[in-house]
Amino acid sequence: MPSALNQLEPGNYTGLQRYPFNDPAKGGLSWYGEGRGCNTLSGSFSVDSVRYVAGSLTAIDLRFEQHCEGGTPALRGTIHFRSGDTTAPPGPVRPIPGGLWRPAPGATPATGNYVYLQSDAGDYIGGGATTTYTPATASIGVTASGGHLSVSVDSWSGDFQAMATLSEIEAGYYADLRRYPFHNPVKGGLSWYGQGRGCNTLLGWFAVDRVSYTGSALTALDLRFEQHCEGGVPALHGAIHWDA
Repeated sequence: MPSALNQLEPGNYTGLQRYPFNDPAKGGLSWYGEGRGCNTLSGSFSVDSVRYVAGSLTAIDLRFEQHCEGGTPALRGTIHFRSGDTTAPPGPVRPIPGGLWRPAPGATPATGNYVYLQSDAGDYIGGGATTTYTPATASIGVTASGGHLSVSVDSWSGDFQAMATLSEIEAGYYADLRRYPFHNPVKGGLSWYGQGRGCNTLLGWFAVDRVSYTGSALTALDLRFEQHCEGGVPALHGAIHWDA
């Protein structure tokens, strides 16, 4: 905020440069994260409402816009904050909706671990192929760390990330996901890639039908997913059945 103020006030703060290298008389801003930030920027922010109690910020509604490196594309954001609000984002949907993709009856092995991939014609990642991997044909690796699952098989890799409020993957439907790790942390993310191919952007979902832990160690998983690259209609579907 401008150096003439000792706390934010409602109003528009314009002509700003990157904090903390800004003009103190005008104020500054900088939004950055996930290893990315502007070297230089121009921008503004507007405080629609703000409240302090005994000098401590307790509520604010703020909008901002910033442009990196003199460019035209903008990052815009809205912040609504109340210090006493304990509301948490929702977790995965349970029960899992019935109309989601699943392998056709008989398409997957009746026993044992497997990764089943079914690619539509025109899907760049899977190349339109349908493939089943079992321990007899490829090494299948499944690991969990907090709310993140990693799957590896042959030359493929998959990342499945729960919403940031979960400390581990839970059963349920994770919808409206974008590419991991550039996803919305409130919703989670996914990415299936390999053989030299991956999506720049994607839209998809995954559903965890079964998951078990012993302590913090993952011991069992049944998961289905769907992803669409670059806004396209063709999908890559997958199903993972795994027991430690």
